[in-house]
Amino acid sequence: MIEIIGLGEIGFEMFKELDKKIPREKFYGIDISDNRLNEIKNYGFSNVGKDIKQAEIYILSVYLTEQIFDVLDKIMKFDNYPLIVIESTVMPGTYKEIINKYGENKFDLVLFPHRYNPNDSEHHVFNQKRVIGGNKKSLIHAKEFFKQFIDWNLVHETAPEIAELTKPVENAYRFIEIAIAQELKMLCKEKNIDFEKLREAANTKWNINLKEAREGIGGKCLPKDINLINEFFIGNDLFKTAIESNEKYKRTNNKG
Repeated sequence: MIEIIGLGEIGFEMFKELDKKIPREKFYGIDISDNRLNEIKNYGFSNVGKDIKQAEIYILSVYLTEQIFDVLDKIMKFDNYPLIVIESTVMPGTYKEIINKYGENKFDLVLFPHRYNPNDSEHHVFNQKRVIGGNKKSLIHAKEFFKQFIDWNLVHETAPEIAELTKPVENAYRFIEIAIAQELKMLCKEKNIDFEKLREAANTKWNINLKEAREGIGGKCLPKDINLINEFFIGNDLFKTAIESNEKYKRTNNKG
């Protein structure tokens, strides 16, 4: 049995990808929200529920690092040496914390941070480059399972400490790109310069992609992930500044 734990946007996309290759009686989805489970059942899926069961493979797509440990506490009760795949974005250092808490002789563990862009068929779950991290044995186990879904040439194998940093770094980088545009837009306004015309001119250079500046950086992922990086790299300056700049931009933007 394969279980996907956490059926939000990311987990449900993985769930639907498994449905393309695996009979429904061989995989199961878990979520704590009755509303979410009812939504998924309305899509025609009955292989979902709230209770974690014994399985050979667990794919974790919960939102918070703390939820990872709540789930692992339940999984450890079965004591059947499963493969545990963490798709969630976690606080750097989580891999070592898991090993220190549960030991490394009870499961194979990999970090396989999700990559998924809504409404973008070219960058979906398994048709793009991915990063995976774990020890040698765990990576072999994960490859045996996931190669039925993804061309393994697209998968970059690395140390778990690198894999768990990859997703928050990607989103922090994206956050800073947008923060630069927002900061420049505020400065242009002070100088009575048309930011959009400046952006259009700058982007004529082949290696420049100055982002749009809209209502401020919101949503779930980018703010959460740059805060993870800010907390992990305590002595940084740039990430802190980008966070502060975004807050200033949102206050300024709301004033009109």
